[in-house]
Amino acid sequence: MKIFFFSLQVLLLLSFLVSCTSSQRTELYYNKSFDEISHIAYEKNKNFCVVLLDSTQRASQSYQQRLENKKLEKNVIYNLAYLNHSINEWYEKWLCPIYLPTTCVFSSNGTLIDLIPGGTKEAFLYTAKALDETITTQYHYANHFKIDKSTLIPLLDKVLKSKIDLEHGVYSGLIDSIVNTLHYPYVYYIKMIGEMINNDSTNALSTAKDMIRLETPSYLELYKSEFITAKKIINPNFNIADEPTIRVNEDVITLSDVKNGGERPFNITIHNDGEQQLKISNIIKSCSCLELDSINSSFIVPPKDSIQINFIFRAEQQGEIIRDIFIASNGINKPILYIQVLANVM
Repeated sequence: MKIFFFSLQVLLLLSFLVSCTSSQRTELYYNKSFDEISHIAYEKNKNFCVVLLDSTQRASQSYQQRLENKKLEKNVIYNLAYLNHSINEWYEKWLCPIYLPTTCVFSSNGTLIDLIPGGTKEAFLYTAKALDETITTQYHYANHFKIDKSTLIPLLDKVLKSKIDLEHGVYSGLIDSIVNTLHYPYVYYIKMIGEMINNDSTNALSTAKDMIRLETPSYLELYKSEFITAKKIINPNFNIADEPTIRVNEDVITLSDVKNGGERPFNITIHNDGEQQLKISNIIKSCSCLELDSINSSFIVPPKDSIQINFIFRAEQQGEIIRDIFIASNGINKPILYIQVLANVM
């Protein structure tokens, strides 16, 4: 009987220790909507994190693995949001993050309180500090807006609140005061849609025009559907089939048997299948060994026409060489067209 009671006490102790250990582990969710994760945090009265990740990026994979293995002193709520999931696309449009992973720290009522880039030990420590103390930490946050983090976060929180209100059919005009401070397409888009909800077509037209003035290849890549909406407000007869498009014959250029120290010319033909001018604004090469020959890096391809651009590859080392070319344009299908150059240098 003594052995029985002793065994029972041991089992109860082990059960208690396991439950304590379990309670100390991070509470992890994956690709929950913001409404879902903020509701969970509100019900539990806990601050929470949304971590923006790229499933193809090693740093993001490492962050998830480290977080899944990490034990904390108390429950912490994390939502891992992979940006390739459609439910999470808006995070990138909202923040325009320079680095991934990026940890967005929120209070229990869904207010943005900090942004922590990267997955280093220091980043985890500052994230814990922001969660514990509900404060914006001093951890540096390089950002597209070039604004100090302590100033930027309240502005981005207003954008978030406006976005959430808009999803519930309400436009309060909260975002109007920050359009000229956060001068990027997403705030204009929210303002434009809000004005449409309020049947203010005059101001919606004006905002749409302001938004179109911000169009660049990188913005068009990220905000394609938003720009299309703006163009439809400006021109009710807008037809996406008329927009300029970009196409090349090959997106992988293979150069065989190149002699080390030698040169190999090659060309790329750019086609515009649209009804409007295709404006090539830049051609970016990943290496000085790729030289653009006989043409500027910005030019126009007329509608239903094509232009050949010539390159020279200079072999500077032996082996299998992989280099990249990016063509930036107003092509609605691929604003930033990627071409890979594979060279076998002997």
